[in-house]
Amino acid sequence: MPQEEVKFQARILRKQAGLPRYIVVKPEYVSGSSKSFPARIFLNGTGPFQRNIHPWGKGSDVFFFNLTEPQCRKAGLDTNDECLVTIVPSIA
Repeated sequence: MPQEEVKFQARILRKQAGLPRYIVVKPEYVSGSSKSFPARIFLNGTGPFQRNIHPWGKGSDVFFFNLTEPQCRKAGLDTNDECLVTIVPSIA
């Protein structure tokens, strides 16, 4: 898990209506991580939203976290929107 906050641009994705939205996190943003970890998430400065960052699995080195409809609405974002993501790892 990263020790300090990280910021990056990302697109809000969704595989199909009715499923949660999610953001893919490149491995360089979670260096040293190999398992899930809790974090506070900010989207374009709005938040914090408490989320768990999970490895994608299936042979991939990327991570992801889900977003709820209310979280997206609060941040004024929708599926396919680009946003500034800030991940602040929670201290265990």
